[in-house]
Amino acid sequence: MASVCGMGPKLRGTFGLVTRRPIQISSGLILGVLLGVLIPHGRSYGQAAQAETAGQWSASFGAGFLVPHRSVIRGLIEGHALRSELSWNSKAFGFWAAHRHQPRWGFSVIATDTGAPEHIGRQVAALSHVDLALHGRLHFRLGGGLGWTQKTWGSLTAPGRERVVIGSSINGAAQIGVGLLPAQNSTAWHRNWGISMRLDHQSNASFKQPNLGTNVVSLNVNAVLMRTAVQRIGEVDKAVIDLLPAPITGGYLFLGIGRRQPAPLADQENVMECGYEYRFGGRARIGYVTGGLLAVRPQHVGSSLHAGFQLRFTRIHIDLLHGRYLQRWQPEENQYNRVVLNVCLSKGWWSRLVLHTHGFRAHHPALGIAWTPGHRSPLYPVR
Repeated sequence: MASVCGMGPKLRGTFGLVTRRPIQISSGLILGVLLGVLIPHGRSYGQAAQAETAGQWSASFGAGFLVPHRSVIRGLIEGHALRSELSWNSKAFGFWAAHRHQPRWGFSVIATDTGAPEHIGRQVAALSHVDLALHGRLHFRLGGGLGWTQKTWGSLTAPGRERVVIGSSINGAAQIGVGLLPAQNSTAWHRNWGISMRLDHQSNASFKQPNLGTNVVSLNVNAVLMRTAVQRIGEVDKAVIDLLPAPITGGYLFLGIGRRQPAPLADQENVMECGYEYRFGGRARIGYVTGGLLAVRPQHVGSSLHAGFQLRFTRIHIDLLHGRYLQRWQPEENQYNRVVLNVCLSKGWWSRLVLHTHGFRAHHPALGIAWTPGHRSPLYPVR
């Protein structure tokens, strides 16, 4: 998801050599402040109240390294990365509650010292995430949100021109990982701890150059801080309408606008895109999408066909697409990838957040809207 800016840094020191610096407590202080501000102070619930856990607050702390996925990044690393995270998560309801990959969903705030203090500095990210059960307490994490990077590229000063990793302070943030999570409803002390491996990514999808992006891999220890609970409801008294996904089939029209910067000193430009896509796969959690795209940027018009998979949650669908250009924007651009986040707004109306890439090089992000003919909703009641 990063783009090659084509610039070489003017760095002091020797490339390929990584020095170690003493571990600092800055990330721990950040975590302490977050805990004091964000942890709710509410009453606890016991077994006598006939309650079950609805959600839980947890914290994690770990260490790792900034991945040198570009050779230029290797010379920027001065030490290990330190990472702290505060999370809230809850179990799923409705259809997902009975699914074998029943997820926990929630929110996280992450503070990271990247180990490159002169050229990247610290990072903060706020994410929404889902944890899918693999086996027992072993879960797979997938998350996305917004991030902040302390030190970015700038053309006005010599130190700014050496910061060739990323050109914007506010970026998109993504997270994947796997780990043993603390148990959801256990009083045993050892089941209130867990361990996880995380990959945290920040980049701006070529909205502003340079955009090499950052990837921090870390090993973390997790601990439960507080659990919240809700009153149990008996089956006889329960008056709940379960919501299941309607059969997903048929087409929809979409329209979007994006923005990109071809080079660090070039002007930003708009990208317009529209198209038609057809979905099929019934009620399957993983469906299929195929369609066409027409896109316009200054002095260039592109058209293409694409197909791929669709991950379906109740109101959120995530498209993973691969396409081929029928009319190329540039001679070297003959195929592309797209990641699309679709969120149902009302009935047949959807909002869309798109990342359009050429290989692993981001081309542009886009915001848009989609409409399903007949105003078909992804939800319908089943009594």
